[in-house]
Amino acid sequence: MAWIRPTSSSFEDVSCSSTPSDILEPNQPLSLSLKALPSRCEGTVEKQTHSGLTGPPQSQGVGPVLSMGTPRLPEKRWSIDLEKKIQEEHYADENAYQKRYGFNPDSGKEIFVIDTPPPYPSGTWHIGAVAQYSMIDVLARSQRLLGKEVYFPWGVDRNGINIEFTVEKNTKRKMKTYDREEFLNLCRETIETFTQAMRKTAARVGLSCDFAAEYLTDAPDYRSVTQSIFIELFKKGDIVEDLRPNIYDPVEGTTIADAEVERIRRMTKLVDVRWKTENGEELVISTTRPEMICACGVVVVHPDDKRYQHLVGQRAILPMPVEGREKSVEIQTHPSVKSEFGSGILMVCSFGDQNDVAVFRELGLKPFQAIDLNGCMTTISGPLNGLSVLDARSKAIELLESQNDLVSVEERQQEIPVSERGKNPVEIILLKEWYVRQTHIQDKMLELVEEIEFHPPRNRQFLLDWMENISIDWPISRRRWYHTEIPIWYSEDESHIVIPPAGTYVQPWKDSPPNESRVLQRETREDIGSYEELQDSLGEIRGEKKVFDTWMDSSNSNLFVSGYLNHPDVFERAFPTALRPQGKEIVRTWLYYTLLKSALLLDKPGFKHVWIDGLGMDPWGRKMSKSLGNGIDADSVLECGAGGRTGSWKVRGPDGSVSLKANKIGSECFRLWKACEAQVGDDFHINPEEIESKYFGVLTKIFNVARFASQFECPDQEPSTSYPIEDQWIQSEFASMMMSVKDAWKNLDIYTATQALKTFGTGVLPSHWLEMAKSRLYDGDEHAAWTIHQILRKFLAAFSPICPFFCHHISMTLYGESSVDVEAFPALPSVQNDLNAITSDIEAFNSEVWKTKKENGLSLNAEIEGIEIPESLEGFRQTLTRMHKLL
Repeated sequence: MAWIRPTSSSFEDVSCSSTPSDILEPNQPLSLSLKALPSRCEGTVEKQTHSGLTGPPQSQGVGPVLSMGTPRLPEKRWSIDLEKKIQEEHYADENAYQKRYGFNPDSGKEIFVIDTPPPYPSGTWHIGAVAQYSMIDVLARSQRLLGKEVYFPWGVDRNGINIEFTVEKNTKRKMKTYDREEFLNLCRETIETFTQAMRKTAARVGLSCDFAAEYLTDAPDYRSVTQSIFIELFKKGDIVEDLRPNIYDPVEGTTIADAEVERIRRMTKLVDVRWKTENGEELVISTTRPEMICACGVVVVHPDDKRYQHLVGQRAILPMPVEGREKSVEIQTHPSVKSEFGSGILMVCSFGDQNDVAVFRELGLKPFQAIDLNGCMTTISGPLNGLSVLDARSKAIELLESQNDLVSVEERQQEIPVSERGKNPVEIILLKEWYVRQTHIQDKMLELVEEIEFHPPRNRQFLLDWMENISIDWPISRRRWYHTEIPIWYSEDESHIVIPPAGTYVQPWKDSPPNESRVLQRETREDIGSYEELQDSLGEIRGEKKVFDTWMDSSNSNLFVSGYLNHPDVFERAFPTALRPQGKEIVRTWLYYTLLKSALLLDKPGFKHVWIDGLGMDPWGRKMSKSLGNGIDADSVLECGAGGRTGSWKVRGPDGSVSLKANKIGSECFRLWKACEAQVGDDFHINPEEIESKYFGVLTKIFNVARFASQFECPDQEPSTSYPIEDQWIQSEFASMMMSVKDAWKNLDIYTATQALKTFGTGVLPSHWLEMAKSRLYDGDEHAAWTIHQILRKFLAAFSPICPFFCHHISMTLYGESSVDVEAFPALPSVQNDLNAITSDIEAFNSEVWKTKKENGLSLNAEIEGIEIPESLEGFRQTLTRMHKLL
């Protein structure tokens, strides 16, 4: 980790609160159009007639008069080209970037480490993931704003079967046809191309990661941590090697875990097969897997099924030829039998499903190996030997029919398990694998999980539901190549193993044990000495060829970024890791396995906070997938509007192909959309047209407010005399809003903070206070000028976690310091009143006056009579009378 000390900033900060209102009511007058801002020329003010903002009427100024000039924001509008220019300058200066965002554990601040989900680079970055990452960046920036020392790492998850699939697809060759070293190089080259593209997208969406401390899960430093943790858990007895039933993908040739299994529906054949007992009585057993008859270990009936009580204890003859095993099995009772399914008699094979596994274990039955590692039938199946499972199934039906043992065949839908990545039907076969023990620690994990704060709280249940179903250990060894290797060598007689020293990355399939390796007794794990001393007694050693499941690597991420093994002094202060942000779709894998590792290694919760977001859906609410063709390219959305171009995307909707178009989006609008669109944990629809129509206007309005303010000189000091009542009110409202925003940032509540800022910045401030104070601003009133600039400056600091480049540009241009450099939440006005309590009265009164004028065909600048000011606003009588020209 390249931890670098950032410099401090004296710039003040800011914050806000939340209300679910929209931007500006269409009949409110102050839109602050950029087409014709007021200018000052030789002491006179030109009259504005655009968008209801009129030139300065006569007003009762308070205090010294300040000059007004050309807006200091030179751009007339916010644009994607301006955004890109600012971004490119931001990332180009590496030193300045590191000072802003580099991690300095010696700063003396509270350490806040974010265990960012390292994305997997397998092509174009999914737009839903990009949206989630932009919100993780908002969290990182908001915590910096609260004065914390944030480590926001940039990691890339590059191990695993996905990149192997990609290379196989690109080269039209299966992995096992390659020399292993050649294939690994192809994977490395391919994934680096994807990684570079992902880095560009990360910068384009405005991430403030510590890119200088980038970690890659296929790099030696990361893999060495995975291997060291394996050895540590092995020595503790929490990792074991055993011959057990495993879920196996025969197409990809590897074991997978329960968490990597999905279920799909397909058509299959349910066959009723005639069996006979040794006494000659006929039975009918229904099955969708007649090819597995050769692996049947027992026939069972329900203990309460009176139809078959007389059969219990008899033996049933297998109706298919078999080799190397008994030709009959015992009939027993078991409560798992569903009497209403088929005939109510069940054959239990090794292994048709997890129920078969449980029955074999419960009854102590000897399993049979019917399917080999290539997904073909073994010799035990007799005439089916060597056939694929599907071919063997068809052949079995033919044989049964020819023997007159096929009673009936029915086509029906069936739900089958498939591998999550390959989508291939999986089998359960006996394999010797490495396992992480987990069933023994579930009660302790439940206690630790209770110590973690979940955002939103309801999403804790995703984890608890998964933990409730855990009944077997986690198989972590795989028969693939582009993964972290299992760091083990075996002695010639396999009674001893050799392990490398901690912190050393090894590839046992090709390398010899490094210096300082140790020799352990395989069964007892007793360390009996150094490899150098015992080498001759071990005979010809053999390196392990298997590798780890990719989740074995990924589940170390919180330990790695918190400094485990590599920076123990920092780890002591940084663990439990402050925050794990992620999507709900990987709760049962990444989150669970990470918590399991932390519990086994340290007996601690892995995190203080877990922030679980929803899924990004297409415009019609469907999950994005290649099969539906409804994915939206993130880069196209972020670039949309640059260079005056119009972006477009082809998305297949429910009724065919639909073209979505948008003119202005970019990263700031995209981030603002995600922050406003849904609360954490909720799924969100991604529609580029809607993003532009709802949110680019928000940026435009705030930019217009800033440009309008930029023409007025800011006083050097706060006025010493008392403020007019409208200034007291807006400062009170601003302080209330900022306290709400600060609380929201503390609670990792992006939605509440953003809604509050949006409501204030596009509604309360411009539509109400500026309408009250604009005449005083035109007249050079220092109270109004001080108020607008202090609020704007602090508002930009509070808004900067959401739209950092937007706020950076405005604050640098107007105040010479960047809002993104703020290192403590902005000091709030010392308001000694509760005028914010009447904000709703002010908004209601102003809206009613504007509505009345519109209904009577009057311009908003026209005089009007018959309007009564409510008692609650009596103190604003002079201001409101002047503002609305009340008679």
